[in-house]
Amino acid sequence: MKVALVTGATKNIGFAAAERLARDGHVVAVNGRDPDAVARAVARLRGFGARAEGFPADVADERAMAAMFDRIESALGPVVILVNNAGLRCHGPLIDTQLEDWSRVLDVVLTGAFLATRRALPGMIEAGWGRIVNVAGVSGQSGAPGRVAVVTAKSGMIGLTKATALEAAPHGVTVNAISPGFIDTDRSQSLGDNHAAAAHYARGRQVPVGRAGVPEDVAELCGYLCSDAAGYVTGQTLGVNGGTYM
Repeated sequence: MKVALVTGATKNIGFAAAERLARDGHVVAVNGRDPDAVARAVARLRGFGARAEGFPADVADERAMAAMFDRIESALGPVVILVNNAGLRCHGPLIDTQLEDWSRVLDVVLTGAFLATRRALPGMIEAGWGRIVNVAGVSGQSGAPGRVAVVTAKSGMIGLTKATALEAAPHGVTVNAISPGFIDTDRSQSLGDNHAAAAHYARGRQVPVGRAGVPEDVAELCGYLCSDAAGYVTGQTLGVNGGTYM
């Protein structure tokens, strides 16, 4: 069994990815900011016999992340599968976006992925095998009005993927990005303008396949990218968007 860490794994895409990896036989380290939400996610995974442990931490906090990895390695072993999924939404025109909101989105999405990758990668290199999946987003490829912080952070995730993939490839470690489109999720955590958020998600009704995605659509691709079968796939940004971006 391999140890898989999923950040932002208490619900939505993160939980679906954790569930898929658990069903594939991996030991799953569940991360989230809210200890109670982490405990509930762990209980759900254990409910079908998965081996899962909870590790609450703010991914944007360097010290907290270092301590979390220490706990994971002590309890489970080195992380050789990493899914950087933790995210935060912010909606509204650029001119109305507060620096505090801009910084928080980039810290959670991009800096959090950097900190986790920096800590996990040496162990993967030592093992001669590793899988890193960064959850980006279609707006990071196409752009989107009223989402400047999110678009910038998700674009950065794609750049982080490519740069890390080139460094890691000689060591048996693959690094890829998944780019979800309109996914039917709980969107309770969103900074900024609720009207701008509603307008953005309303565009999701125009998906060519005729439906919004579900977290499991993303988790299926995540499971493949984290498997031995995906050893020749690296540095890629793979869309799960129902045809909204080609």
